[in-house]
Amino acid sequence: MSQRQDGLTEADFSVGRSRMGRLKHRAMELPSRLRLAGQGAWRGKERGLAVIAGVFLASLVITTVLAYGVGLSQLFFEESLKSEPIDAKIEYARTPVENASGWSNNTSTMVEVCDELLDEFSQFNDCTLVLGRQGIHSAGLFNIEFVVAQPLEMRAITDDANPYWSNVTFDYPEAAEAGPPISDQRAIRFYGEEAFDGVLAERYKPSIIAGSGEWPTPENMTENRGIILPSTIASEAQANVGDVLDSLTFAYVVDESTILEGTVTEDNCAGEITPENNEMIYCRMWMTVENLTVMGIYEPWDFGNPTLPFNPIFSTWEVLTEGQRGILMDNDHMYLGLTIDRGALPTSSTADAAEWLESLGTQVQEGTYTDEGVELYYTDIISGTILFLNIFLGLIQIFDYIIMIPIVFLSISVLIYGLVLSLEQRRREVSIHRVIGADGQSLQGMVLLELFVMSSVAWLAGYLLAMLAVPIVLSAVGFMEFRTGDFDVNPTLSIGSTIFTAVTTLGLALLFGRSRARQFIELEIEEGVRKTAQAAEPKRWLHWMAFLFGMLAVGDTWLEANGSEDGIVSNFFFEGLINIFGPFALWIGGALLLGRIGARGPQIMQLILGRTPLLKDVKRGLKGSGSAESVNRLAVIMLLTLSIVTLAAVQGYTGTLVDEKTVDATVGSDLKITVEQPMNESAMLALVNGFTSNSVTPVATSVPEIALADNNGGDALQTYVLLDNNRDVLRWDEQALPGKDTAAALTAYTSGGFSAGENAAYSLDLAGSGRGGDENRLDDVLLKPSDEKSETITFVWEKIEFNFTTGGSSESDPMALFDAYTLLMDSDWSRLNLTGQDLSGRDIGRVDLSESNFSGANFAGSNISESILVDTDLSYANFRGANLQNTVLVNFMGGSLEGTDFTDANLEGAFGFFDLSQAVLTNATCPDGSAADETSCVSGPSEVPPPLGASLFFADTTVRIITTSYTTDLFYLGTHQFIPGVNSATASGSVIIGESAWRELVGDDAADNFTSTIWIVDVAGVEDEELEALGSKLSADIRVSNVQDWASTHKEVERNGGLIFGTPGLLSLQFVVASVAAVASSFVFLSLVLSQRQKELAVLQAIGASPIQIIRLVLFEILSIVMVSMALGIVLGVGLALSFNGFFDVFGFIFQIFGGSTTTIQRTLVYPWTQIIMVSLAVFAAVVVALLVTTRRALKADLASVLKGE
Repeated sequence: MSQRQDGLTEADFSVGRSRMGRLKHRAMELPSRLRLAGQGAWRGKERGLAVIAGVFLASLVITTVLAYGVGLSQLFFEESLKSEPIDAKIEYARTPVENASGWSNNTSTMVEVCDELLDEFSQFNDCTLVLGRQGIHSAGLFNIEFVVAQPLEMRAITDDANPYWSNVTFDYPEAAEAGPPISDQRAIRFYGEEAFDGVLAERYKPSIIAGSGEWPTPENMTENRGIILPSTIASEAQANVGDVLDSLTFAYVVDESTILEGTVTEDNCAGEITPENNEMIYCRMWMTVENLTVMGIYEPWDFGNPTLPFNPIFSTWEVLTEGQRGILMDNDHMYLGLTIDRGALPTSSTADAAEWLESLGTQVQEGTYTDEGVELYYTDIISGTILFLNIFLGLIQIFDYIIMIPIVFLSISVLIYGLVLSLEQRRREVSIHRVIGADGQSLQGMVLLELFVMSSVAWLAGYLLAMLAVPIVLSAVGFMEFRTGDFDVNPTLSIGSTIFTAVTTLGLALLFGRSRARQFIELEIEEGVRKTAQAAEPKRWLHWMAFLFGMLAVGDTWLEANGSEDGIVSNFFFEGLINIFGPFALWIGGALLLGRIGARGPQIMQLILGRTPLLKDVKRGLKGSGSAESVNRLAVIMLLTLSIVTLAAVQGYTGTLVDEKTVDATVGSDLKITVEQPMNESAMLALVNGFTSNSVTPVATSVPEIALADNNGGDALQTYVLLDNNRDVLRWDEQALPGKDTAAALTAYTSGGFSAGENAAYSLDLAGSGRGGDENRLDDVLLKPSDEKSETITFVWEKIEFNFTTGGSSESDPMALFDAYTLLMDSDWSRLNLTGQDLSGRDIGRVDLSESNFSGANFAGSNISESILVDTDLSYANFRGANLQNTVLVNFMGGSLEGTDFTDANLEGAFGFFDLSQAVLTNATCPDGSAADETSCVSGPSEVPPPLGASLFFADTTVRIITTSYTTDLFYLGTHQFIPGVNSATASGSVIIGESAWRELVGDDAADNFTSTIWIVDVAGVEDEELEALGSKLSADIRVSNVQDWASTHKEVERNGGLIFGTPGLLSLQFVVASVAAVASSFVFLSLVLSQRQKELAVLQAIGASPIQIIRLVLFEILSIVMVSMALGIVLGVGLALSFNGFFDVFGFIFQIFGGSTTTIQRTLVYPWTQIIMVSLAVFAAVVVALLVTTRRALKADLASVLKGE
């Protein structure tokens, strides 16, 4: 072969290259091709901006959604580390057994174990020996061993200089409610000196209240035999830093068994026998330490992981003798409290942190420590917390991902629309390239490479902006309201997530571009040169089905929001499906159908303005456009964007309002003050006035409680009284009381009306009870006395008092006397739920069994003598052959003896207030000593107080407890939901009456002298930081037990309340992105649409149309489309917000429950028209600017060139 004169070889041509040669050539040519593609994109700025706008929005939204999940995980992890300074509880590997290996009861040995752990594992940075909760010795939070292990429980503190300690209770029912049933008593922990120096000390120091001591040094703690109290205990005892306590008594466990086994008895337990709600019974011994000094008072932290007792009393084990320490360690009340170097923890996600912690625990358990070969079991507190939080995290993420579906769909729609317009601009270019000989593969590569360059830039910009936006989104405390600085998160997406965002946006752009480019290339040349293409007719029937299904959700939600109980669909399952899928069907179907109406905006406006001078000289030109498909797409985009703007604004502002209403329902007003001793209104106002200026006039109210029953003999119902001045203080919401008009409802209470919760309505057989049937169905209405579903009920209040025949007592209140009797008991079995348990043959004498549920339990042959049972449920319990001599039975507010079997039982001397008429008394001995078979025990309780209570009565006392009945007739107003400032957990089973009815029952004297420990106060003019400061000052007063102020409670609720942890930020993001999308779409896409119409405008100009006429023609035509589409978009958004409300209600309810709110507020939609109109005006202005700029540019083009198509 002869050599070419140009020096080229066969390998320089693609046909002659090998596969490797072609790949190498492509790699070498890539930089220059990218440069040329970038130049091409820059020259075609209009089509480039269309692509960039679509990809940018899609990348921004999708990346934000994914990064939000990562940031939320980090935030949860950060929050979880705040509740408990100790990160790991390291126990004996097994329960200690005498003479067994692997453990030691020597404190010095266990301190050495701490030292070895710190030396061997760099992950730990502090360790101390703790005498406290028993070892769990097993993994998991849901096994029986977790609830069996008991803490050291407080029993008593004495201080001769402070008599208030005698009234302090160490009951801690909140702890049992916040976690599994481990213990409902305040715990105490004894720390080693390491806890008062180093990392542990640094973590505890911030919790000490300013001016209330400090977290002491090891030397001060040991020298002063220190103790550190939670503020709730210190406030109740009115204790101060520096107080010297004479003694402190606590209980430790020496033996346990299940209640069913019952192996712990008086025969083998020298201490107290205490059953618990975990179905275990414990033998506890008491231990006392003396001469302790209060070193500090700390603010209790929020409940978290229940592995360690919540908010205990702290001391040092130096106050215990070596013998006492050994006893506690012998009984497994020992663990090592360790802190982890939290800086070494993986922060990318909770899953990575859990894996890291699991590996650390495995390594710790594999070794033995010190010369004694101590074996350890590692209980990780952090990962346990993560397990609880991940459940909540999952719910939040599911909710947030669902509400982000519309904005993701919108961003992808904008992306596809931008790609369509961009490639439409190149249709002619592609066809011309084919005319001059370009092959399809090279043309497709040219188009896709330019598309890749533009999309890559847009994807990177959206990705980076999303990563910067996530911390701001998470800091949202309301719609378009942000409070930064509360936490520090740095979300980073994994490689997989980053690839996913790139594939979703770049991949979609390239796939769609490839498909569209291939269509252009496959077109015949003549068809490609044409300006427009034929579009397939869409499936309108499918659009109508989606729209009608969505309207079903709108109708159902609207009916329920306006008082209907069931709405359109009563079936729970089908209603759930409609509420979940209906909004999306409405949005998509509505946008596609209404988009057709929007595209016909010019025709609509012609009908309205056709005869006006506005259209006189341009009417002939209003005859449609050659770019109808593009205009229709623009109408749909406008509908989608404005509907999302409306949805986000409505639900965002509604969520903010729900948070405020939740605080109103929780606090009641500005302040909710709980005092140590009952006081009247004047005393409360004097207390508040002592901390406010003369310009502030506080107003206070309280909510008295009494027990009422209907005259048919039903159960007594808890009844709340609304004092006449409540409307000046309480912040009512329309859903709290019957009907929509709160003022009318409050007036009805003063006129002799009452309302009932759903359960109370059931007890009284009233409408609204949920029994089923039209007669029992009641919407949210305020009934009048004449209404069919209103009834007049005669309520009975029984005044309980002593009727002494002889003797007497210094205490006139029967309940106060019975409370005093409980202090004489040897054991406390109160507030237990032991339904159906076998307690036969037990010695349960001198035990407080008050407020427990023993229904169906078996007490056959048991000794219950001299015990006290106040409001205890004994229905259908078996007391055959039981000894109930001198037992105190009191059934005032509750309790039941229905079906109770006292066959062969001895009730002689049973004292109190009870009715045996519904009990089985075969061969029983009555309280008066008679045989039940002969007298049926009609004489009732014994008149002689039990010998154990002799000190509570005068000598030779004989007494009966009598009741005097007072009645009042009240008419039914409807069902209520809650009272502001009152725990709503009891609202369903309660009745609400007015002050006038209350006075009629208890008398004016008792009402005028009413005192309470809880008062709700309005301090008009004191807000925000001033209100928080006032609450803090009142809390420090020795007369005050607790203060809730509106400002600080609102800060907690707006972060942790209805729609939480950045969800308002996502709605804000939706609002902003949709607004930007609307403006960008109008500006960028209109430029392309009008560029396609240059030839049409040139023809009009050629036949004599003036530039002003053409501008007016274009403005009218496009603005008609935009204005109609915007109006329809706002209407669609209102419907969308309404249909989504049921979905928001469900998840808002879940979040409020997880956040600890006892009052759940229904979402009443708020429409922020100002913000919606501002966005609409911004879009309108952008459209006008885009039209003017593009039209003027078209008019300045060379007329002949445009008409020739050049």
